[in-house]
Amino acid sequence: MSGGTDAGDRPDREGEVLYGPPEWAPVPGAMYPTVVRLDHDDPETLLATFECYETTGSDGTEEPFFPIYRSTDGGRTWNEFAELRDTQHGWGLRYQPVLFEVPERLEAWETGTVLAAGNAIPADRSETSIDLYASEDGGRSWTYVSTVAAGGRAVPGRGESPVWDPELGVDADGNLVCYFSDERHSGKGYDQLVGHRVSEDGGRSWGPQSIDAAIDDGESRPGRPVVERLPTGGYVLAFHVDGPTHGGGVFLKTSPNGRDWGEPDDLGAPVRTDDGLQLNEGPYVTWVPDGAGGRLVAAGKTLRNRHRNAVEGSGSVLLATDDLSGEGPWTPVRAPLSFADELETGHRSVAWTTPLVPVGDHLLQCTSTYAAHGKTEIRYAREPLETLFEPADIAGEERSSGSSGPASRPDREGRGFPERPSGEDAEPHHVKSIVKTFELLEAVEREGPIGVTELAGRTGIAKSSVYKYLDTLRHLGFVTNEDGQYATSLRFFRFGQRVLSRYEINEIARPRIETLAERIGETVSLLVCEAGDAVYLQTTGEGGPGGIEPGHRLPVHLSTGGKAILSYLPDDRVEGILEAAGAEVDRRSLRTELERARDNRVVVDRKTTNRLEYSAGMLEGTRHGAGQQRVDERLRRVAVPIRDGEDRAIAAIEVAGPEFGVDSRRLEEDVVPLLVSTGKSIEIDLLNR
Repeated sequence: MSGGTDAGDRPDREGEVLYGPPEWAPVPGAMYPTVVRLDHDDPETLLATFECYETTGSDGTEEPFFPIYRSTDGGRTWNEFAELRDTQHGWGLRYQPVLFEVPERLEAWETGTVLAAGNAIPADRSETSIDLYASEDGGRSWTYVSTVAAGGRAVPGRGESPVWDPELGVDADGNLVCYFSDERHSGKGYDQLVGHRVSEDGGRSWGPQSIDAAIDDGESRPGRPVVERLPTGGYVLAFHVDGPTHGGGVFLKTSPNGRDWGEPDDLGAPVRTDDGLQLNEGPYVTWVPDGAGGRLVAAGKTLRNRHRNAVEGSGSVLLATDDLSGEGPWTPVRAPLSFADELETGHRSVAWTTPLVPVGDHLLQCTSTYAAHGKTEIRYAREPLETLFEPADIAGEERSSGSSGPASRPDREGRGFPERPSGEDAEPHHVKSIVKTFELLEAVEREGPIGVTELAGRTGIAKSSVYKYLDTLRHLGFVTNEDGQYATSLRFFRFGQRVLSRYEINEIARPRIETLAERIGETVSLLVCEAGDAVYLQTTGEGGPGGIEPGHRLPVHLSTGGKAILSYLPDDRVEGILEAAGAEVDRRSLRTELERARDNRVVVDRKTTNRLEYSAGMLEGTRHGAGQQRVDERLRRVAVPIRDGEDRAIAAIEVAGPEFGVDSRRLEEDVVPLLVSTGKSIEIDLLNR
């Protein structure tokens, strides 16, 4: 594994790479760093670890572990030092590590003992287990202590019950506390909450759970707790709240003892400036000495305005306040590290955690930043405290982004289908103005006719910039302007016809698909694979399931028809498609599913999902999925591949309908046989062409 070099105090604020994933490492490479300063060893000694996907092997089947890196010079340089492995379950330590130094004798643990917690998860993601480990030799060797909390599948969402995001601390009475995110209380209306358990024997056993932040509306998701003990003896708790109401905003609560945080539905104070700029998701808070009482400094994944659009400065500023209650005012200050955030890169693994650690007269910042090919690396930088609190020069102007927030953006028909962002796979050398142009074009196509002001609000691009881009596109003939309302022009019709003409199957399959739709009374679609996406060429009916229309795209491994295509492709081709998609996927589980699909020549999704979940590509679920608005209608999907003369899939037919979930006999005895027969007929038509 690669190690970091000397960060120094680089004026360009690009920092240095602590760890960069090798080219063969699975996506997302590395993320979720945590850093601890070992005050009782040497204040210049620090330990760091992170989720490291290299540890799962090139095929993703080996037991993952957390690599431990050490710095003995205050975070200037780092070297690989040790490994933290799962010695309890044999699953591997997969997600969300945290490191903590015991500040005073804690039952059997001497001062300076290093504790670690992380999420042990098996390869099939069927369970989650927050486990505690201890090191009595400065992080070199580790011993399993206990399991703090155990949960269900490592998949976020309604009906699931995982536990996430451990955070360690010591309360005012000298007891060990583990805070964590919890999805096990959905029966009481909590989609996710933040709670804690207290141990009076150094972590060997744990008391009952207490709830610290929770909203019983069935959709708000407080999570990712970070706790800081203040010199005053009090405590602050930072967390974010995903979901449509709070949109991932970061909040802060206070406690006199580290246990009592007030009423759970009282979210405390938002980490937000007076002009409405709020940190969003991935919270971190620390106390920094400065003046009489010091200051709180906070970080997040992005900085957004009241409309939840990213602003200039997101990724290069922190928020600070000298009000230790956290109520503010919060002001932007220049961050030690500057990076392209998740909205610029299109990758959720960017800056999921951003540790901020005071070291002597510097502040160390560490986070995951985008590298290339769908992977993030771990970078770090230091800033002298004497210059840290210089006001950051940001005007709060909105900038372009691949997403306006965690909820999907509805079109004019009210459908919540979030298009894949144009800049999702942009590399640093790509031309940002071209990316922005196509973001606008996609928005105009989806929303138009639309005015400049409304388009600026929906895209997060400054109004003056929107006008310049649109007027240029009008001059070139790609958009029309009627009384200030812009729409895409018929010039795109010619482009579309030429593209479709390359897919001979589109016309060959059309009559067969229409006949099938009439016979079964459900929506039938034809789709192909392009650049890691399943692309719908045609769909019967008006709009199809979840608003899916011709031209819509989904990640191929999350689409039923996409998986039907993958099941009849060589392994190296499948791997290449997943790499192109930048897909974070359990290779072993997917391979098993594809083998089963090939044996049966049909893919049947046994679980029902709602319209928006499917259209957002959340069929399998991802651990970083944001809270989506849900609708009641449930969908079931089944698909078969269309093969060429060499037995390789070139397309797929997919059927979707709300009745399958309650009438499995109809699915097995009627729909599937007709679908398979239609697929074979199209294959024969192709061979006889």
